[in-house]
Amino acid sequence: MARTLLGTRIRERRRTKKLNQAALAKLAGISASYLNLIEHNKRGIAGRTLIAIATALGTDARELAQGASQRLINGIKEALITMDADMKSLDRTEEFIARFPDFARLIEHQTEQTKILRGNLQAISDQINSDPFVSEAMHLMLSNITAIRSTAELLVDGQDMEPDLHARFLSNLLTEAQRLSVTSEEILEHFGTNQTDTASDASIMPVSVFEAIGFHLPTLEDGSTTPAELAQTLATKKNDRDDAVSGLQEYAKLARLMPLDSFLSTAKAHKYNPIAIAQDLHFDLPTVLHRMAHLPDDAGIPEFGLLKCDGSGAVTFRKQLPLLALPKLGSGCPIWPIYRSLSHPMQPIKAIINMPTGERFLTYSISSYIGRATIGLPARSSAIMLITSDYDSSDIATLPNLAVGLQCSVCPRTDCPARRSKYLLN
Repeated sequence: MARTLLGTRIRERRRTKKLNQAALAKLAGISASYLNLIEHNKRGIAGRTLIAIATALGTDARELAQGASQRLINGIKEALITMDADMKSLDRTEEFIARFPDFARLIEHQTEQTKILRGNLQAISDQINSDPFVSEAMHLMLSNITAIRSTAELLVDGQDMEPDLHARFLSNLLTEAQRLSVTSEEILEHFGTNQTDTASDASIMPVSVFEAIGFHLPTLEDGSTTPAELAQTLATKKNDRDDAVSGLQEYAKLARLMPLDSFLSTAKAHKYNPIAIAQDLHFDLPTVLHRMAHLPDDAGIPEFGLLKCDGSGAVTFRKQLPLLALPKLGSGCPIWPIYRSLSHPMQPIKAIINMPTGERFLTYSISSYIGRATIGLPARSSAIMLITSDYDSSDIATLPNLAVGLQCSVCPRTDCPARRSKYLLN
């Protein structure tokens, strides 16, 4: 694609320099008709001709030849996906960048800022929904408000109330109002300081150690570092260190079972379809899904997010995507396929999820029983969901399309039948 749009980049750079074709052709030492063919991508160029044109335009030949950076291309494509753009628009991403480089950089910057803001909103939602302090504080506030209301009603209705009883109710009203004020101040202080007070702990083990150090670890892949050595460099608390070692050991085991080079070869052959990969390698699907969350961030390899939960829906592992903030605590949208899989153990579910903001993702979900069966006790289960924005357009027509959100409290789908809490942003 970069080579085929070389002419477009030359044409746009020439127009920026306010040169006509004849003037540029003369400076580069070629004919105007040949330059016209080049600018319409009908003739390829390299070597001396490319250098001569680049020199005439006052730019670097490599910049003309290579075109836009992959990061800028990905940023524009992400913005298009949020608009539910068709494949024709996506295919012309680099052409747009070549013609309007400043607008392209602006769009890419705004897309990055949107991701940051969405992540901040999700973090606030996690804290509101799952913080024990907030839950207890809200209970105290409701109790205070109820007591104040009841006391005020008695004072209004009690016209013939004895002076001592009247004074006692006034005293109670003042006490409850003071308690309400203190609770409100504690909530404000909690949200004002909790972010920084817990930042060091969160950087060690947000949900898993991988959120702190990355999901692809070459030193674990090649065995040059042990899980214990790697965990020792980050965790300060014993519990954090033990959890980190456990997670890193699981990753190291995956790397030994499915070495990266051979796994990537198989994955590419099956277009990164985890079900086909599992059948080819003779591994169970949950293991393959987990392995795919630890692939390198290289060109040509799709980006995968991952969510794991236990039978209660509590998150035990997450790898977020740039355009999809996954829950840190508690559970996410009840319509997500990962939760449906818990009622159909060992049955893979492949579905498209559509977010309220326009993003669309392909998901693979499956749940399985863990541990040994015990007479008289329910089986323990775990579910896993692989998520990617890289899929064929044909999947949209052939797979279930689910209208989902992140969490009810931040989901604008107010008419959703699965809603379990009010939308906070009304």
